[in-house]
Amino acid sequence: MSAPGKIHLLLHAHLPFVREPEYDRFLEENWFFEAMAETYLPLIQMLRRLQEKGVPGTLNLSVSSALLAMLTDSLLLEKFTRHLHMQMELIEKERERARGNDDIATVVDFYYRRQVALIDTWERDCGCEIVPALKQLEECGKLNLLTCVGTHPFLPAYQSDVQAIRLQLGVTVRAFEEAFGRRPSGLWLPECGYFEGLDRLLAEFGFKYFFLETHGVLLAKPAPKYGVFAPIKTPAGLYCMGREQASSMEVWSRKTGYPGHPEYREFFKDIASERDRSYLGDYFMAGDTPIETGLKYYRITGSEDKQIYRPWNAMRLVEDHARLFVANREATVTELLPNMEGNKVSILCPYDAELFGHWWFEGPLFIEKMFERAAASNTVEMASLETTMYSSCDEAVHSPIFSSWGEGGFGEVWMNDEVSHAYPLFFRMRGMMEEFRRALVAREKKGKTAQTRLYRRYYAQMARELLLFQASDWAFMIHNKSAADYARFRENTHYRNVCALYAAAMTGLAMGRKKTDTSLLNKLENQDNIFPWIGELL
Repeated sequence: MSAPGKIHLLLHAHLPFVREPEYDRFLEENWFFEAMAETYLPLIQMLRRLQEKGVPGTLNLSVSSALLAMLTDSLLLEKFTRHLHMQMELIEKERERARGNDDIATVVDFYYRRQVALIDTWERDCGCEIVPALKQLEECGKLNLLTCVGTHPFLPAYQSDVQAIRLQLGVTVRAFEEAFGRRPSGLWLPECGYFEGLDRLLAEFGFKYFFLETHGVLLAKPAPKYGVFAPIKTPAGLYCMGREQASSMEVWSRKTGYPGHPEYREFFKDIASERDRSYLGDYFMAGDTPIETGLKYYRITGSEDKQIYRPWNAMRLVEDHARLFVANREATVTELLPNMEGNKVSILCPYDAELFGHWWFEGPLFIEKMFERAAASNTVEMASLETTMYSSCDEAVHSPIFSSWGEGGFGEVWMNDEVSHAYPLFFRMRGMMEEFRRALVAREKKGKTAQTRLYRRYYAQMARELLLFQASDWAFMIHNKSAADYARFRENTHYRNVCALYAAAMTGLAMGRKKTDTSLLNKLENQDNIFPWIGELL
């Protein structure tokens, strides 16, 4: 008999697409390597331990299409393998350096054992591929895989261009099918961004359920009978659920969240800032800028005078926090059950996947201990969303409101004066593409099809650049002043690429050239190679 309360732990895994084949080492590619080594592989290790121990429960994982493109890119995976071994070389140097300093040596030995296990997992168990490992974990019931829209655009900003949204949804379905061999049912909306009527577009592409920020559901019309503790049905026949706030605050809160405990590892103190260039080597340098190594020796401790990280103390503490988290969910279920009219209580706990392991180093172990604690409970269970989201105990149809999970709860992060320049550029690119499409179709109708294939390649690459331009990451970085220069660089680059492709293709069409200069096209097809099959969707 299943428990009356279901904890739906939902991790959203996403990174902006970064791929630089012209460089052996590129600073922003390190975001991907960090997430792989600190979050994605540790989550796989954790789920396999749960499987081996026979601990029941399912983790829900949304993987964005942009991230999937990187997770299946042979060049990036080869670079990641090298990254793991370069880290190991540095760890071995640190072991020598730490001789005579028992406190530091203990931490370095911890990292050494961890790195050995990571390399073993990656090379022996996963065969240097991560997608097959995710598929295997889903097949055995430890994972429920969901998707996220295309290149992670903030969809409310594009609601006036329905075709642009349809293209994003089209690549979403195709990318998931290519990776996992089935169509996706559940969808994480980028930034939880929703506008009225979006559910109709989602239904067109076969999606069954999605998720919203708390107020997106609570302020739906009519108000949901059970608040965020049960799925609601939308006018288009999809189901959605809102984030439960208490569980979010226990993890997300900067002041009171578990990750801020002084015993946990300090994120902002990497040895890259403490070692000179000659010691780090060129691999951990980007020009004159050190690249984080992942080796951090201090715990938070709440002051500038940081104390040495104590891994075993942190591991014991994480058990206490997992126990508290589950106990609080049990209390919520017990309190709500008398008002649920015999229905189960569903609690949606969504987080960025990268919080667990990357930002909060002990996070994957926290999840493992949470599963173990829930397995011993008669009140709650760690449940797949597939078991909950296809029906609602609230019979009414509800219309969710415009909302997001960003600062302010609506569109302030992605639609403000700092980033307003981007949207006119987007519509300008859309205009160029439409003009080129009409010219290409007219040429084909006249029977001038000799170079149609080439010009379809131009059109497909324009579409890739447009999709990459739309990533919500750029506005977020600019608004938060985090890698803002890089974000502006990416926006400007994709815009210039579309302009240049358009100019070259239109000139070729007008002149009827048999030998068009394709050097730029070839370069961009190699660099921005996301969604290689996109031409089939245009």
